[in-house]
Amino acid sequence: MKILYLIDTLYNAGGMERILILKANRLVSDYGHEIVFVTNHQKGRPTFFPLDSRVKLLDINCFLRLPVQVPLYLRKLDAVVKAEKPDIIIDLHLLTMGKLKERYPGIVVMSEFHFCHEMFRIRKKTGRMHRMEKAVSRLDCFVVLTREDKKAWEPFCPNTVQIYNPSTFIQEDGLCAAWEAKRCISGGRFESQKNYSRMIALWGQLYSRHPEWVLDLYGNGKEKKKTEKQIARLGLQESVRIHPASIQIREEMLGSSIYLMTSLYEGFPLVLAECASLGLPCVAFRCPCGPGEFIRDGVDGFTADPDDSQEWIAKVEKLMDHPELRKKMGERSREKAKDFTEELIMPRWDALFRELVKKKHA
Repeated sequence: MKILYLIDTLYNAGGMERILILKANRLVSDYGHEIVFVTNHQKGRPTFFPLDSRVKLLDINCFLRLPVQVPLYLRKLDAVVKAEKPDIIIDLHLLTMGKLKERYPGIVVMSEFHFCHEMFRIRKKTGRMHRMEKAVSRLDCFVVLTREDKKAWEPFCPNTVQIYNPSTFIQEDGLCAAWEAKRCISGGRFESQKNYSRMIALWGQLYSRHPEWVLDLYGNGKEKKKTEKQIARLGLQESVRIHPASIQIREEMLGSSIYLMTSLYEGFPLVLAECASLGLPCVAFRCPCGPGEFIRDGVDGFTADPDDSQEWIAKVEKLMDHPELRKKMGERSREKAKDFTEELIMPRWDALFRELVKKKHA
């Protein structure tokens, strides 16, 4: 079976890029599918994460940000579809998502969403939200990451399916986070979604009582300079350190004892499953969607009301003050991580693809 993924680029170090490449690699190596990534402006840049040599990467060199650019993109896509003859197209472009099912009637047209319905309201993009609601109604299948988000999309697309992201880390006996370390860690793009400005402000309050602790942030993004200036303005240069996105983030997490998250919204944060596999307890705001569905508050980590900064601070401080609690929560999270292995989740994707193709040609 041949599957085309339509995506802007694959050179970024984001969670979506990481999970797409992980899935593609497994689909070709374990299930014998042919995978083709069709990018818009990769422009010869390598993928940030290793891509199996059997996965095909095509760039059609067509910027796709405005509706006026759609006709040219579709003409170029027509040529790719004619040459590749896919069984399935997975469209990750909002501008074209509702246009392909009628254009390619013999092909399964679907999408997967790595964010959440509520993000449009948070970003005050309700017009875009309504366009996407209309677009998903024209798909053969729409895959989302959490049960919470499935409920939000089902009124618009009854064929909405929920599949969690698999952890990209292999769980190994005896390999755990450094529960005694006085080091917190966080990672992701330096953009408004991750809300690092709030994390830094809250860390300033924690630092006054826990000056021996450090916070290491890993990532790239347009707000990185702004974050560095905030750290300097608050006098936190000795306590908060910023590093580039790293493919070795697993090793950095193993050298930490708490993971912090202050996101405004998520899809299903891949990092939570990765932290769990390493026994690294997390403290996160219960933003839509993911943290509240993954972290069992008070059992294997902590969640806090997004409107209650002091609750978040108190829960971080509780972990800082009690290394035995960090260890206990970390051990419990390692048990939960077994629900997010590739071995459990990838067969669901293979079965879904086969079911959709069978239905299409029934």
